[in-house]
Amino acid sequence: MSMLPPSTGRQEAEAVARNVPDERYDRVVRLAQAIFGAPIAALNLIGNGSQFTVASVGFPKGEIPVEDSVCGVTVQSDEILEVRDLREDERFASIPAVTGAPRARFYAGVPVRGQSGQNIGALCILDLTPRTLGRQQREMLADLGALLERELAVQEEMDLAGQVQQLMLPTSAPDIAGVEVAGRVQPAREAGGDYFDWFVVDDPNGGGKRLQVVLGDVMGKGLAASLIASEVRAVLRGHSRYTDVGDAITRTSMTTRHDLEANDRFSTLWVGRLDPSTGALDYVDAGHGLAIIASAQGYRRLYQEYLPLGMPVEDTWTKATDVLQAGELLVVVSDGVFDVLDDSFDEVEARLDAILEPGLSCRQIVDRIVNFAVTHDATDDVTAVAVRLTA
Repeated sequence: MSMLPPSTGRQEAEAVARNVPDERYDRVVRLAQAIFGAPIAALNLIGNGSQFTVASVGFPKGEIPVEDSVCGVTVQSDEILEVRDLREDERFASIPAVTGAPRARFYAGVPVRGQSGQNIGALCILDLTPRTLGRQQREMLADLGALLERELAVQEEMDLAGQVQQLMLPTSAPDIAGVEVAGRVQPAREAGGDYFDWFVVDDPNGGGKRLQVVLGDVMGKGLAASLIASEVRAVLRGHSRYTDVGDAITRTSMTTRHDLEANDRFSTLWVGRLDPSTGALDYVDAGHGLAIIASAQGYRRLYQEYLPLGMPVEDTWTKATDVLQAGELLVVVSDGVFDVLDDSFDEVEARLDAILEPGLSCRQIVDRIVNFAVTHDATDDVTAVAVRLTA
């Protein structure tokens, strides 16, 4: 017996099922179980040949063949499916949940739509004895299904925002000789306020091509932080084409101030502009404080006592200078990394051997830093950028 929703719904269900965050829908399922006094409640998504239980009480999460599913029938209409006794319904009498554990008898399920408008799954309750829902109970089940639809819509929007944000990050090496660079963002949620960037600019004083490297962190997590981070990134790119890094940040602050203040946000920034031929490095630290140049002899911080963008106090930003020597590594991280180091630069020096292990590329160094933070239960977005001279 075929138990599949329309094809557009099946693809969407599979995509959602494979990207479900922990606990996202569990509270609604727990609420359904409590309201109806049923031993089992679940949100099941119906894909191509499989049912995915993504949230449940009294039933294991996981994947089963769709032919063993009652929800596979529920999604084929827009009405609540109620079966007083599954053993007396020839469609379901022989499925494992009826013939074996948990030996379900009663089923009620409401179809749940996805962003495509197609039914992609069902919120269901199961009992071990036959029963019948009253009119108000059916209305409550429909209301809970609608609540899950809103949760699914929010989740899909967040997933899309995260994908768009990742697509905006640099994916290839900059078009400038003599430099190796790599960066990586690991958001705490689907999208976040961290970002990195690099691009080539002309020296405003006529000194040739420069590589500009940026790491920004907008306060907060989620969609709002990611939108503002995208705005700050775009504005800084525009202003950086025509002026030095200090003026670029000052102008970016003026352009974005209204949106940052209106959303009660601020953005830290670290911006460096490197001359690959000499290693000369101009930089501005706008409230970030998490950049170092590391070598086998230790590290030196590239730090200034400036405020982030979006603060209610006026500030101006003036560039500082350093020189990146052969054999040295420029590393900039977000505070998600420092959270697992107890905000201590002493631990940075203790870990320099691992960062500067001979033969590691900038990509391997960045991956090592981010993976370290993630495996040590970082709760914030985690970002790292590494730069070294190759000539």
